[in-house]
Amino acid sequence: MDANTRKERFSLAYIAAVAAKAGFDVVEPSVDVDSIDGALISHAGRRPRIEFQAKATARDVLGDDDIGFPLPIKNYDDLRAEVIVPRILILVVLPQAEDAWLTHSEEELVLRHCGYYLSLAGLPERDNSASVTVRIPRENRFDPNRLAALMNLAAL
Repeated sequence: MDANTRKERFSLAYIAAVAAKAGFDVVEPSVDVDSIDGALISHAGRRPRIEFQAKATARDVLGDDDIGFPLPIKNYDDLRAEVIVPRILILVVLPQAEDAWLTHSEEELVLRHCGYYLSLAGLPERDNSASVTVRIPRENRFDPNRLAALMNLAAL
């Protein structure tokens, strides 16, 4: 498995762990046609869902207040589209050294660094042909509490 595929699988594992802790399911489509790597699903209340595009990077992208990430223009356009089910980008930031991504023992399982989310809904069309650098506020940490709050918003 190449490095990019390992990063992708690790990001999906991180997202699944956060969702499980928050009490939600993750469903991965068999084909990524519309820049959707998965859906977060609640089985309570109005059964809200949130679709997501997962990305991972091991580059030094953390600024003081935000994270700059070059998103392919196709993903940018798909994620900003007017849709019924809310969509977010989830960027998992990994340590540079792959050996540091995960450590485990009988006592603990540690996934290093964390994920951040961004809704691109309503962002403007861009003239770029390859990518658009999106700015993700560091306060948008993708964790169980924030995911629960996002799911509550999706239920409205």
